[in-house]
Amino acid sequence: MLKKSHFLGGAIILTIAGFLSKIIGMFYRIPLQDIVGDSGLGLYQEVYPLYLAFLNLATAGVPIALSRIIAEALAEGNTGKVQQILARSLLLMSVIGTALFSLLYFSSPLIALAMGNLHLVEPIRAISLSLLFVPLIAVLRGYFYGCQKMMVVGLSQVVEQTLRVVLIMLTAGYLVKLGEDTDSVIAGVNFGTMISTVISLLFLFLLLGWQQRSSRLTLDPRWKDWRWWIDRRFFLNMWKISWPICVGALAIPIFSLVDSFLAINIFRYVWRVDGVTADAWFGVYSRGGPLLQLASLFGASIALSIVPAIAEAKRKHDEDRVRTLSRISFRFAWLLGLPAGLGLTGIAEGANLALYGDLEGTRAMAILAVSAIPLSMLLATNGVLQGLGKENVPALHLLWGVGVKIVTTLVFASLFGIDGLSLSWLAASTFVWLLNMRSIRKLVKSEQNWAFDYIYPLIAANVMLLCTWTATIGCQYWLHGISARLLGAAETVIGIAVGMIVYIGLLVAIPLLEPRELDWLPGGNVVRKFAGFLRKRRTEQ
Repeated sequence: MLKKSHFLGGAIILTIAGFLSKIIGMFYRIPLQDIVGDSGLGLYQEVYPLYLAFLNLATAGVPIALSRIIAEALAEGNTGKVQQILARSLLLMSVIGTALFSLLYFSSPLIALAMGNLHLVEPIRAISLSLLFVPLIAVLRGYFYGCQKMMVVGLSQVVEQTLRVVLIMLTAGYLVKLGEDTDSVIAGVNFGTMISTVISLLFLFLLLGWQQRSSRLTLDPRWKDWRWWIDRRFFLNMWKISWPICVGALAIPIFSLVDSFLAINIFRYVWRVDGVTADAWFGVYSRGGPLLQLASLFGASIALSIVPAIAEAKRKHDEDRVRTLSRISFRFAWLLGLPAGLGLTGIAEGANLALYGDLEGTRAMAILAVSAIPLSMLLATNGVLQGLGKENVPALHLLWGVGVKIVTTLVFASLFGIDGLSLSWLAASTFVWLLNMRSIRKLVKSEQNWAFDYIYPLIAANVMLLCTWTATIGCQYWLHGISARLLGAAETVIGIAVGMIVYIGLLVAIPLLEPRELDWLPGGNVVRKFAGFLRKRRTEQ
């Protein structure tokens, strides 16, 4: 049985690991640009999204699907079946990874020609090698998700990202020092990415072996029989579960693709600007993308953590636990999505100054940050539906959401420019979240206190936002003589600190967390004692 603190503890671990990985991924491009120059960075940026598209195609649904299948097997007490599931998944993803590698590697000249840059051939071939190994990493992470070992997954994410950045920097610096041309340098950089995935895969296999030894598990003696590895029904079941999860997990990439296809044309033909200006406007708008992903991390982490937890409860026919897990998911996605989205809105100006040195696109960035709130709820409700075995539902809702995103992008961007692009994110993600909630209410009958669950946290988050704005204005007044980037960094750090203190203080003092909910938090007993102390002091006064 999953301990109460493990579910949210796992989500918190994945959030911290994701945050560290995103931060590392955001800032390594600055030294990389210094090493390879603008043209080298341009080549890298052209190839990497292509790799991500293939990567998502191969792996997006696998960890969640596998975690659900393994959690169901563990709920039945069938550890031998878990080994077989893992082995068959590794075989399946080895075949898929090899197929996608071959497709990308051998079609690289055609892809480079279609992209209008033949210098991309070798960089594409180098990055394609990673597809041989990343699907296996996805399988092992899915196995640890299913076993509720979120610390292992979080550690592997940070290790992989750190290794990738270190190897990219070392490879780029070494090849530039040797005097290699830009194509060769970027190919070497992408080869460094492949090496980091190999080391990360070996690290996960090491952790897998350690876990199985500590659990005193022995390898199933039937592993030498090919029929133990190959089961057509299992492969079809994995496909049936994973493909809609794959679609549902692509909310951010798909919505971003809508922007990519429509925004430039809207700027050019509705706003009547030239191509260079349209590209510049889109570049300014894209500044908010990393902040949106950071703010929605907890919702994504809840989605990964909740699927095996609900699948286990559902397999045991524990409907009360299913209701409790669903409600806790909504509550904490809302309680933490609110300060993340509104907090980033409050520090948008400072973050823009610190990262980019000017204030262009600050309003669009602030609106996009607000979108993190419904996006967090969207991702969390996706996880609940997937855990309930309704993985087709969030996929269908996302397709409807894409339609809303297209329509709202055309309308809002034509009226408001880059601010309209951000508004379209807010509209589309809210629409999909509400559709998900409607479906969950039909499947899980749970009571909700709208004032306590939604209204009071919203009021507290807006108080936090007001305090954050006040703190950033104070920074501008007291530190107006320093450089723009330093001022922006100071506004950001102080705004985040003030916002966290105010919001956490309100959560504990009001309180917005029920005593029974604190049992689900790691260290919740400490928070409960502190809240009780505050209430006692208020009573004495």
